[in-house]
Amino acid sequence: MSSVVDANIFNDFVEIVHVSNTDGAQALLPTITAKHDVIGLGASMESTLLCTTVTARSLPEDDASKRAPVDIVVALDVSGSMTGRKLDLCKDTIKLLLRELSSQDRFGLVTFGDEANLEIPVRKLTKENKESSLNKVKSLSTQGCTNISGGIGLAARELTAVESPHEVRAVFLLTDGHANRGVADKKGIVELTKACLGSNDGQRSTAIHCFGYGSDHDQDVLSDISSAAEGGSYYFVDQDSDVSSAFGDALGGVLSVVAQNTVVKLKVPSEASGYGVSISSVRHDKAVKQADGSYHIDIGDFYAEESRDIIVETSLSKEGRGEIKIPHIEASISFLDTIQKKMVADLTVIGSIARPEGTEVSRANLHVALQCIRIQATEVMRTTEVLADSNQLEKAKSNISDFIKLLTFEAAELGQSSSPMVVNLLLELNTISSGLSSRSEYQYTTSKYMKSKMTSHQQQRCFAANEGSVDMYRSSRKGQMSKKLKRLAKK
Repeated sequence: MSSVVDANIFNDFVEIVHVSNTDGAQALLPTITAKHDVIGLGASMESTLLCTTVTARSLPEDDASKRAPVDIVVALDVSGSMTGRKLDLCKDTIKLLLRELSSQDRFGLVTFGDEANLEIPVRKLTKENKESSLNKVKSLSTQGCTNISGGIGLAARELTAVESPHEVRAVFLLTDGHANRGVADKKGIVELTKACLGSNDGQRSTAIHCFGYGSDHDQDVLSDISSAAEGGSYYFVDQDSDVSSAFGDALGGVLSVVAQNTVVKLKVPSEASGYGVSISSVRHDKAVKQADGSYHIDIGDFYAEESRDIIVETSLSKEGRGEIKIPHIEASISFLDTIQKKMVADLTVIGSIARPEGTEVSRANLHVALQCIRIQATEVMRTTEVLADSNQLEKAKSNISDFIKLLTFEAAELGQSSSPMVVNLLLELNTISSGLSSRSEYQYTTSKYMKSKMTSHQQQRCFAANEGSVDMYRSSRKGQMSKKLKRLAKK
């Protein structure tokens, strides 16, 4: 697989316009977009924003041979509170999941009540193994309390014991309650998860997808567990019937992983440093500043069709070259291509801005402006959560209401009032606002909804439990699998 870099050379500067691929199979492609392509030397601006975007390839429809094989272990809560309809729906969903996996995949099942038990050892899904697994799932019953740490530990042990494991591995953890056996405090469970599933001592990270079932689970614990290893997710399953669609959404992602261990490196081109260009800030939770002033950002794995955006603020070049653009930021990405099974290093693009004489400032790029709004909305949700958790519901509601007004105004100014991102954000923010009316409503529903949405915007990934809900990050693979499992569950 070869890549081609198109470049225009201007007085020792290289402006990389785009990176293309001759066989159409490049897993990830980076681009950089300036908020303003043109900023005159006389304009009253000392800094500007640029957006590095990494976009994943698509995958052929319904062709298991064209995707990476997977190892999946389900860790299922079978405590007493799961008795009846809850467990029956989970069993049906696991059976549907089994039917979607192919003979190249591995599957295992762990249950946890008072203790964790290995129900199905991790193994390739031959016809015989799939049939025996389906029969085992049918026989599951409830007992005892909730030993989440035991379930995670046993699931991790099963995965690490696999000889020649697949690159794509995941744990699906489903619970409806609070940990009350084994390691029961949040810090302890999260540290255990990091030790078991995180990238330690050469061990590859394993994603854990957490499904909080009903109103009594601890969303903070499950969200932190999901963040303990690269690629994890937290789903708030409010309705019993959404277990199948939530599993489908997560499965659609796991079965479409095209890249892992993705790292973005941002730096100012050496020539541009001489013109006074420097990085002021990088607006990303995982941005780490290096000793030389550059930044490294670990953005994890990618499902097919996903995009991630990193906003960087730089000072402006103090010199101009007329209409010729001056490089301000260089971005390079490295990752593991899970389809081609090879490392790809240092795919590089450069973001440039023209600095002509005068005060001209070009119109704001809409994509960059909307990404800034996404980051603002996430920060507002975070501060709202802090206020609501400290029982300051009125201040929390006012915080959300003020941002709704600001977002409505900014979207109108940009001509983006009907854009999918703005519509989606306003729907979520209004839902959160209405759910801040009472302490009980916040505790049992709104806190979990907001946690899931906040994580979704941070990661730019769909974590929707219901297949019919509006979600701007839902890829076609996630959407199709979510709808498919829900449809089959109704039969």
